[in-house]
Amino acid sequence: MKMNEKSDITVNVKFFANLRNIAPPKKVVTLPIGSTVSTILDLFTISKETKLIILINGSPHQKRYTPIKDGDIVAIFPPLAGG
Repeated sequence: MKMNEKSDITVNVKFFANLRNIAPPKKVVTLPIGSTVSTILDLFTISKETKLIILINGSPHQKRYTPIKDGDIVAIFPPLAGG
């Protein structure tokens, strides 16, 4: 790796609704390059069975193995019920 190459990325993570009971509402995290949404969920010990709505930079992503990039904003919501 060259001296000016980064080995980590910085990502803004936002949790909403009842997820704020298990994770902070907003957190800037530093992760290794190649991290995925699952990396974030593991960091905050959110179960793989938990149903979630995930937005990356405002676009929906349903796959936990979706890669994240430096500067991304990842918003994580529980499933929303209408009524």
